[in-house]
Amino acid sequence: MEKKHPKVALIIPAYNEAERIGAVLDEAVKSPVINEIIVVDDGSTDTTAEVAGSHEGVTVISRNLNGGKGAALKMGIDSTDAEILVLIDADLIGLKVKHIEDLVEPLLLEEDLEMTRGKFTKGRTATNISQAVVPNISGQRAFKRKFLTDMPDFTNSGYGVEVAFTRQIRRKQTEVKEVILPNITHVMKEEKMGLRKGLLERFKMYRDIFYLLIKPKRKG
Repeated sequence: MEKKHPKVALIIPAYNEAERIGAVLDEAVKSPVINEIIVVDDGSTDTTAEVAGSHEGVTVISRNLNGGKGAALKMGIDSTDAEILVLIDADLIGLKVKHIEDLVEPLLLEEDLEMTRGKFTKGRTATNISQAVVPNISGQRAFKRKFLTDMPDFTNSGYGVEVAFTRQIRRKQTEVKEVILPNITHVMKEEKMGLRKGLLERFKMYRDIFYLLIKPKRKG
């Protein structure tokens, strides 16, 4: 008897990404390994929800207020019963179906593997360097639901959600497979918002990450 394919859900947190999320979803909907696509519109003030909702097969969950990346991801994860969860950013440039499949495939083939993490190469110099220096903060990853077992709540972690995942990896002492994602990058915050607002948002991101890094670990 042929082994049943586990349900795979793609979750995309998005805040004011109306100009970019369409291209990401154009590729995502082509993937034969994805059973469900969920976009969590995190209180956007533009037409992100409308653009996402115009794609057949995409479920849009809208938050009234911006709660940050951690809150958006938690809402998306809680909305599905999928056994494998794939997380990607809404502002990716150069995303192809193969990138998504490369993140998922190792989890289908290796029973003990719980997570894959994407690494940009051959894209923009700035993002390539960033991911080479701090690969743990990559927003492109896939994992089995059991990875979340007993994981502390990350709803209020903001951009620090990647650090929360890294802590869970260390706590469980589980393997993470790095997946090379060539010819892909994302739009930098300074380009989206202008220099001043972009720098402020980047500071917020580093603040969230730093807070999670120095926050005492939960006992037990």
